[in-house]
Amino acid sequence: MSVGDLSIGQLYPIIRMDNRETQYGLAVHCVLEGGDDGGFMEVCLPRSIKISDEDILQFNQEGDKVLNLIFKERRERSFNIGLQ
Repeated sequence: MSVGDLSIGQLYPIIRMDNRETQYGLAVHCVLEGGDDGGFMEVCLPRSIKISDEDILQFNQEGDKVLNLIFKERRERSFNIGLQ
């Protein structure tokens, strides 16, 4: 799923993350809660967003993690997203 397919303004809790090699280079891959069926969905963040392997490992190991992805808007061929 593309970030552009997410609903604008909705908070999507991030369940886990990892860095993945894609056909376009290294990208942060996220599993988000809140799919249409109440399940999970997977997205790769824009390559401009970099998160170290150490920070991802720490995030994935925390049991009480609270980090949401929010899709704010689309600007031509780019996305304005936030993490909160």
